[in-house]
Amino acid sequence: MTFVLFGRGQGAQAAETKSVIGVFYLKPMFAHLHQNASRYSSSLTTLACGHAIKVLQSTKENTPPEVVFNGSWNLVSVGPYEGYIRSEFLSPTKVECFQDKYTKFFDIFELDLAELYYWGRLYDLYSQGKSKVR
Repeated sequence: MTFVLFGRGQGAQAAETKSVIGVFYLKPMFAHLHQNASRYSSSLTTLACGHAIKVLQSTKENTPPEVVFNGSWNLVSVGPYEGYIRSEFLSPTKVECFQDKYTKFFDIFELDLAELYYWGRLYDLYSQGKSKVR
């Protein structure tokens, strides 16, 4: 699938081509698809573990292809939305998700949309890894 976008405005602008380079799967229990490559940007939608996500490659005329932004974000397409998601949240293979493995236990919580949103924001803002403080 290839998308060609032409900018509007004054002067000549380079055409931007976007193509799918692969399908990846969401690793954390919940996450957000962001409008910009920032964990603080507006959320377009909330995604659940194991959701299939198309990673896009963006190419502008006379520039090298661009897939990862800031070294940690990917341009992706999910349903009708196109936005950014953290690279560490993506897996090339389908992951085993808690809510799939223990469906009866997970269904007891009866999470509504607002709660799914807040859990997704928590995973976006939560940093994992080793401390860089000495």
